[in-house]
Amino acid sequence: MLSEEYEALLQSALEDQSMHFEGELSRIRAELASSRIRSNQISDREAREIRAMQKDSERLKLDVERLSSTLLEAQAIEAKHRSLSQRLLREQSISKDLLEKIRKETLAEHESCALRVEDMQMQISDLTANLSVMSQFAKNEELSQAQIFGTIGGEETAPRQRGKKNRRGRKKG
Repeated sequence: MLSEEYEALLQSALEDQSMHFEGELSRIRAELASSRIRSNQISDREAREIRAMQKDSERLKLDVERLSSTLLEAQAIEAKHRSLSQRLLREQSISKDLLEKIRKETLAEHESCALRVEDMQMQISDLTANLSVMSQFAKNEELSQAQIFGTIGGEETAPRQRGKKNRRGRKKG
């Protein structure tokens, strides 16, 4: 936006200067032509003014050319910056999408690990209880000789679990 405003202002200033000095040149030419008609001789003062104005005119033409080339260079630089900006915005969008995907995957992995940790803690608790009971069986003569029979209750509503938790309370043989 700023570069477009700068470009518009610069172009407007250049056009204004060009129109002004073209008008000045036309006026001077007309004066010159009328003065030649009036008299074939030009005074030294007028000749100096004419030469000074011609030099000013040439200098201003060079300034217009220089400012035009500067404007073109600024427009080229602006185009490069705009292109770079668009590319960076696309890369930022891709990075945001990738970051969101990684966050979702990390959250899912974290939840999965939490469930595994909970399952392992339950297994450790079961094994600790089992070791405690076996230790008591080994210490107590009467318990070590006893047979334990399990009973099966009503319908099982929970899905069957894998692992040692599922085998608790069943004795082979």
